[in-house]
Amino acid sequence: MKHYYLDLDLIRLATEDGAVHLDKQFILIDTFDEMTEGVQAGSFFVNHPVKLSFTVVIFCISGWMKFQISLQNYVLNPNDILIVQEGTIGEYRGMSEDAKIVVIALGNEYFQMTNQFGANTPFKQWLYTSPICHLKPEDIQEAMTVYGLMKQKITEKDNPFRKEALMGYMQVLTYNTYKYLIHHEENSKIEKERKSRQQEIYDSFIKEIQKNYTKERSISYYADLLCITPKYLSQVVRKVSGRFAGDWINDFVILT
Repeated sequence: MKHYYLDLDLIRLATEDGAVHLDKQFILIDTFDEMTEGVQAGSFFVNHPVKLSFTVVIFCISGWMKFQISLQNYVLNPNDILIVQEGTIGEYRGMSEDAKIVVIALGNEYFQMTNQFGANTPFKQWLYTSPICHLKPEDIQEAMTVYGLMKQKITEKDNPFRKEALMGYMQVLTYNTYKYLIHHEENSKIEKERKSRQQEIYDSFIKEIQKNYTKERSISYYADLLCITPKYLSQVVRKVSGRFAGDWINDFVILT
């Protein structure tokens, strides 16, 4: 079957204007000094669906940046952090002229080294369904201080311990991110409690499609998972999203 997305790897990302990297497995890109042509054009998302072979963390310092991730639209605003995991299909949709963005891209080896705690927590699944987290100004400032140290360290080509130092800085960012997510989760509990049963069904439906669309494409299958009838699932999805359940399934299938 023909793929409707492009495969994006770290080797290609490392060639972007303004990118600095370690062995093309740990890549830093930002727009602090000058809006480089590569980042301005969003060429690492190429305005076309791409499947990531790495994990990417994007901080928005000012302005905004738009994405579509797993068919969901997101806007990255000031003090937001976006985390997109390896294997995700996403699309860059543009940014404002005043956008200041930091991109950290990690190969699987590097991500696993900094994610030993997260691999054994619910955070990984949380990030899969909620990739954006809003940070406090002081938190984003701390993250940018760490990023500055990382950018300085990665250019020390005569330093035989660059990798270990970068992993140390990345672990600081990782554990701080877990802290942000805990606070975000606590603050969103009240909002979650207000969700209607229909919204919960819709959210669960999308989540199950993301996990199973490559092998299961019938509405009945997803209705059984949610312990409701196919007719009711279709009615709920139509009411909440304005689209039919089958349309959502087909869209996921088209991207593969």
